[in-house]
Amino acid sequence: MQFRSSLIVAIGSVSMLAACSSIDNSGTAVAYGGNPLTYDSSLDSALHGAEPTTAFGKDLKAEYIAYAEREADEWYDFFDADFFARKAAKVAQNETILPEDPANWRFDDQEIAQKRAVRDELIGLLDGGAREAMPDVAATAQARYDCWIEESEEGWQTDLITKCWKEYEDAIAKLKAPKVAATETQPVAAAPRLFTIFFDFDKSEITPVAKRVLDAAAEQWAANPGMVTVVGHTDAAGPASYNQKLSQRRADTAASALEARGIKAGGIEEKAVGESDLLIPTPDGVREPRNRRVTISIDN
Repeated sequence: MQFRSSLIVAIGSVSMLAACSSIDNSGTAVAYGGNPLTYDSSLDSALHGAEPTTAFGKDLKAEYIAYAEREADEWYDFFDADFFARKAAKVAQNETILPEDPANWRFDDQEIAQKRAVRDELIGLLDGGAREAMPDVAATAQARYDCWIEESEEGWQTDLITKCWKEYEDAIAKLKAPKVAATETQPVAAAPRLFTIFFDFDKSEITPVAKRVLDAAAEQWAANPGMVTVVGHTDAAGPASYNQKLSQRRADTAASALEARGIKAGGIEEKAVGESDLLIPTPDGVREPRNRRVTISIDN
């Protein structure tokens, strides 16, 4: 079996990092990493194995192969390189490979709930026809989501975490954009850039995960300023009148955080809708973390 020249050094480096880790990977988390000793064979299987029969499968396989090679060649992370090479090989066998479940990675309960909300939205779009309608964009969205999950768990490449999230949001915005036929009299309007942050139950404080989303939103705005609309939401637990005020506090908090990141106050429009626009429909009185959110829309 052939190995890359840097593999032995990399294995030692990874082992030292693992020995220093204080994160408990027991409980809800499961072993997810690849095997650094089989990376080359896993990559070879993906590269030279059967080709997927769908356009989405071909694009997703290429995305995972590229990410596996970057993990190995740029960052010497042969555990995750092998993991994504194996995912590419499974895609090549026409298996339906879903975006990563954050419960299988080393996150606390709060981050799992927040990241699952993002995953559920992505799967909804994929299952709703995005794989067939926009295969290249759908593949990019899934690959960048998985990148965001993997890099967020490692937590040290902050620039890469932001990059993966921004590219994921860009892809999601394209998947969500209404399909308008382009004609001479009806130009296609650019889709707004969309971001979502989530909150703990009965809270309006910004979480560490939400801070990264706000950073990405502010960077997007700085690159192409536009009108920002901030909409506060709650779940259906508690009285409607209380939830209306809570959604306003969340919108206020998000708007202030965006202003602190350089977005001018006069360019932010706030709305509060309480429990009237649930992302996940539930009966009255039900706690649902995915409904406790603020949406941020940046017009182009």
